[in-house]
This record gives sequence, structure tokens and C-alpha cells, in this order.
Amino acid sequence: MLYKLFKSISSESDFEALLKLTFTDHERAMMQERWRIFDALNRGLSQREVSKEVPCSVVTATRGAKVYRENKEEIDRFLPAWRAD
Repeated sequence: MLYKLFKSISSESDFEALLKLTFTDHERAMMQERWRIFDALNRGLSQREVSKEVPCSVVTATRGAKVYRENKEEIDRFLPAWRAD
């Protein structure tokens, strides 16, 4: 059901509107933070370096690193789209 909802979006402005309706400001910021962490880890930064670049706590960088390690192939498949901005 959510797939069909998100698939129906045809513009960036509609996507932003849907995100604002679905997630709080904090939740949206956390999603962006997570993908900045994935990007930094993919570029070979250490967790401490990630925490300085993103910026976030070392604990947050460590949590992101765990998710990245466990899902590296799938995350790496989406990173080019993340970087296309």
C-alpha cells in the first residue's frame, strides 16, 4: 500500500508534501542524517570522522555503521541517487 502511494508521486514538490504529511521534521532530519552517514562510510571515513563531517554523535555514527555493514550492497545501490543532488 505505501509502495503505491509513493509510486504515485510525479514531482519533487509532491514528494516533499507527502514526506511532510507522513513524517515529523525530526524524523525527516534523521533520515537525511542516516544517508549522509552511509555516504561518508562508503567513502571510507572512520566513525569518528563521520561524526565530525555529518555532524552527529559517535554513537549515531556507530549505529549507522552497523546498518551499513549489514546492508552494504543494497545501500550502495541507492547511493548514486543520493549523490545526484
